[in-house]
Amino acid sequence: MKSLLLAALSTASAIAAGAAPPDAPQLASSLVKLRNGTTLHYVVQGAERGPVVVLLHGAGDSWHSWELVLPRLPSKYRVFAVTLRGHGASDHPAAGYSRADFAGDIAELLEQLDLRNVTLAGHSLRSFVAQFVAETDDSKRLKRLVLIGSGSGAPRNSSTRQELGNAFESIKDPVGYNFARDFQASTAYGPIPPGFFETMVDEALKVKANTWHELGRGLALPDALERLRRIQVPTLVFWGNRDTLLTRADQDELIANIPNSRLVVYPNTGHALHWEQPERFARDLVEFMEH
Repeated sequence: MKSLLLAALSTASAIAAGAAPPDAPQLASSLVKLRNGTTLHYVVQGAERGPVVVLLHGAGDSWHSWELVLPRLPSKYRVFAVTLRGHGASDHPAAGYSRADFAGDIAELLEQLDLRNVTLAGHSLRSFVAQFVAETDDSKRLKRLVLIGSGSGAPRNSSTRQELGNAFESIKDPVGYNFARDFQASTAYGPIPPGFFETMVDEALKVKANTWHELGRGLALPDALERLRRIQVPTLVFWGNRDTLLTRADQDELIANIPNSRLVVYPNTGHALHWEQPERFARDLVEFMEH
């Protein structure tokens, strides 16, 4: 895990230098119980009949991952930030943490809430879930797909994949503060507001060891290149060129295999680019949805 956390030391001073986000708009908090018995927590903001955006967080996070982005999205959009199973205030079942499990939850959430023409955005490991939803969108509820810090199912670099998998497999309950802090810090390169960073550390501490274990094992799955070609909706891929987990080659592979896709690169930005540059990310996301 050490090499994956090299950014943590340099990030610590950057975190302290980060600027606070603007005041957040009014968020409504809600729960939805799925047919499989799992209850998911989500927050929602914006016009009740506005264009729909659904945001999926990365491993160890929750809806709070989008705290810096939400206040920067126009109120005309109906924005849902979902906490996936095994995270935050959603249910934490003993098993069921494959991409298919997560994707099934999201597909049913879209159905239960009757969300249509959805822009679905996923970060990091949950970008793979967003891909899976898009690949199997038989009900045609999606209109656009947004992938942040993504790849074709796992990092192409085998040592990164192995190291991350081993780190997740070694986690025991209760999750240690040092791991949660260093893991979250390793995903950033530039400044992050300190209060927000501590929130994300707290969210990582809520994730149980069995969840981390299954997430790590999922990294050994074969590449999803053939499935990526099934994605029919316009797709925007975001990548920070200081990302230590997913490389430019990972991004090029996505663009080569997803029809109607394009890449936006953020210079001097890490894996969690929506944490580091929420204002630019929100602006780019809105521009994508408007065209």
